[in-house]
Amino acid sequence: MIFDCNTLTAAELYPLLAGTIVPRPIAWVSTVDEYGRSNLAPFSFFQLVCDAPPTLMLSVNRKAGGAQKDTARNIAATGQLVVHLVSPADLALMNATAGDYAPDVSEIDALQIATVPAQMVKPPRLAHSLVSFECECVSLSAYPAEAPACDLILAKVLCLHIDDSLLNAEGRIRHDQIDWLARLGGQWYCHTQHEDNLTLARPNQATPRR
Repeated sequence: MIFDCNTLTAAELYPLLAGTIVPRPIAWVSTVDEYGRSNLAPFSFFQLVCDAPPTLMLSVNRKAGGAQKDTARNIAATGQLVVHLVSPADLALMNATAGDYAPDVSEIDALQIATVPAQMVKPPRLAHSLVSFECECVSLSAYPAEAPACDLILAKVLCLHIDDSLLNAEGRIRHDQIDWLARLGGQWYCHTQHEDNLTLARPNQATPRR
């Protein structure tokens, strides 16, 4: 079946796109507003886009009616954010932070989530997070410009925190210990540790087809 995107609404397209482009890593993002009030929310339109400089991409959908969500509005005001990756043990807590809280209500305070000060930015870090990225916003743009449906954010990573349990003696990632939650379609989730995970080296040169 062919789906013509020009004839479908965003509500009709979303489950088709979000249900096929999977799995998507989850960014659990803490920000603060201009008054220092904290916000914490998860987003799965998220990815690493560059390593020089180290840069993350985050897409924050607008609310119905076109208003910015608290995360995007806070980043626009302060230019700072902390991105945490989500362990399976945090599934329920992460989901709880996706609730519709008023702008002046901190999810961190309401859910009594333990935090520690970040080293280089104002938003707090989650104390139990195994990996987090302290970032500054280098670009925030409404997309599409004529009728914004989301805010596209490019965030430069200033420093990253990696729990020692995920590193070997040489300070390299222990890939067999990394287990993050990821979004599938609808209400489905998965995580990255699976018995079918495998390693595969890249070829030294292209192999001609016969």
